[in-house]
Amino acid sequence: MVSGSTVCEGRYPRVAPREVGFFTSRMLLRGGGVAALEAMEGNAARAIEELASVPVDAIAYCCTVSGALRGVVGDRTFCQDMAHRWGIPVTSTMLAATEALRHLNLRRVVVTSPYPDSHHEAERVYLAQCGIEAMAMRGMGLAKAQAYAHVTPEEILRFSLHAWDDAADGLFISCMNFDAMPAVQALEAHLGKPVVTSHAATL
Repeated sequence: MVSGSTVCEGRYPRVAPREVGFFTSRMLLRGGGVAALEAMEGNAARAIEELASVPVDAIAYCCTVSGALRGVVGDRTFCQDMAHRWGIPVTSTMLAATEALRHLNLRRVVVTSPYPDSHHEAERVYLAQCGIEAMAMRGMGLAKAQAYAHVTPEEILRFSLHAWDDAADGLFISCMNFDAMPAVQALEAHLGKPVVTSHAATL
């Protein structure tokens, strides 16, 4: 988990079955931007090793953009290598999200996020590699993880409705530090289309 993330640890225990426990290890993110995320990757193997020592039943790499920056092949290879090394299933948010979108047959999507536009291109390419067209990508232009977490579900709902295109098959709300899960039911009622969030897909 990214060191500045605060949403997952509060949200997941409220939506998962009671017998499911969540344990986290953090990867230090210094500053913002794509370069800082790439540097954070140097902590990934250490963080996974810490969780493997618990031991846990499954590991999720909880950063959407990090997976996108690896690309589909690199992301899948990373997860497979870590799973083989520790004998524990490993997934990433981008692998989980694209699997969810494909399962729902959402081939043309609108993507909303808290990100600056610089974060979107890698996600656009990753989605395309999975046969999914990002018809529109709208970010709030926020620079830091702490700011992402302060956006309320109501604000996410309004922002996503404003970004929506009726020609899309569904909506993907990207970012693991963006509290979108509570907005999904209302969004689906408004749009009449499926909504996938980074949190829901990863869980």
